[in-house]
Amino acid sequence: MEIFLGLRPSHNWMAQVAEQFGTEPQSPNEFSYEKDDLLFKLNSLIIEPDKVAVILGEIRWATPLNTLKKSIDTNDYWILSFILSEAPHTYSLIHNNTKHQIKALKSTLFYSSKMTVDTLWPAGKRSRFITIGFHRDWICEKLGVDATTSSNSPFVTMLQSENGVYFQGISLFERIVSFDNLFSDARSLNWALSVEAQCYELIVDFISQIATIKSDLSNNKFSQYDIKQVMEVENRHFIATGMLPSLEFLAREANMSLSKFKKCFQQIYGSAPYEYHLNLKLDIAKKLLLQNKWTVAEIATQLGYSSIASFNKVFKKKYNMSPTAIVHEHLNQMVYRIKSSDENLSE
Repeated sequence: MEIFLGLRPSHNWMAQVAEQFGTEPQSPNEFSYEKDDLLFKLNSLIIEPDKVAVILGEIRWATPLNTLKKSIDTNDYWILSFILSEAPHTYSLIHNNTKHQIKALKSTLFYSSKMTVDTLWPAGKRSRFITIGFHRDWICEKLGVDATTSSNSPFVTMLQSENGVYFQGISLFERIVSFDNLFSDARSLNWALSVEAQCYELIVDFISQIATIKSDLSNNKFSQYDIKQVMEVENRHFIATGMLPSLEFLAREANMSLSKFKKCFQQIYGSAPYEYHLNLKLDIAKKLLLQNKWTVAEIATQLGYSSIASFNKVFKKKYNMSPTAIVHEHLNQMVYRIKSSDENLSE
C-alpha cells in the first residue's frame, strides 16, 4: 500500500490523506485510522501559516506500507524529521538521478522540498516520527542571515544547496524529545504549546549539531566511507536500553581496526564509545525521572543496570545529584511555580 503525503501541510492536508483511506479526518489537524491491528495516525500543528508546521505520525501496518512525498520542484521549503521504529525503516531520498537510501531503527534527516522522499515502514511494527517543515525565509529571518549570499555557516550552506541533505546515526531526538510526551494528548492546549517549544529547541540543537559535526569533520583524516560506517554502527548498536557490544565487535562491524574505530568515533561524536553510550543512557534516565511515572529501580532496570547502587553512582557522577534528589528538586520547583501563579492570580 502506498500513501501520498504533501510536503507542505495545509488546512486540507488531513482531508487529502484521509481520502486515500476512504474516510474523513477527525479534524483539520487530526486523522486516525484504526482497524484490527492496523494504525495510521497523524496530528499536525501549524505554528505559523505557510511558514512552519509540525507533523506527528504513528504507524503500525500488518503488510508493507510506504509513504511518498513528491518533489515540489523548489528548495524554498525544508523538512527536519526524527524517526523511531521498532524494526528498521527504509528512507529513500531521490533528486534527478541521485538516490540516497537509509535503513535504520532511528534516523535524523534534513532535506529540501525539491527531493522526492519514499519511506518504507516495517510491517507489523510500531513507528513514530516528528516532522518539522519550514520555509527557508522563515528560518533565515529567525537566524538573522541572508540565504542568498555566501555564508560560513554549514546550516545556511545546506539551505542554499539544490539537493536534500540527510544524516544517519545522530541520536539528537533521544536526547531532546520525549516521544511519549509529544504523543500523549494531542487535543490539549498544553500539548500544542509543548510541541511548539520542543520543535524550536530541536531546530536550534540541530543547527548547533550540524555546525559541530561539519567543523570537526572538515579537517579530519577519515574518508566519507569511514564516517558512514561508524555512523551506521552507532545507529545499530548504541541503544539506550541495551548493552553495548565490545569495542572489538563494533570495530569489526565498521570494517576498521580497533584503534581507527575509536579515533573515528571520537572525531564524530566528541567522546569515546563507552562514554557516549553512558551519556545516552543517563540523558534518557533523567528525562524518565522528571516525568515522575516510574521508580528509580524501574528506570535502572529498564536501562540495563543490575543494581540501583551502580545506577545511582554513575548518575550522581554526571549530574552531581542522586536520582531521588533530582526528582525532589523538580517537584519542589513545580510546586513553587504553581504557588507563584496562584499568588499572581489572587492579586
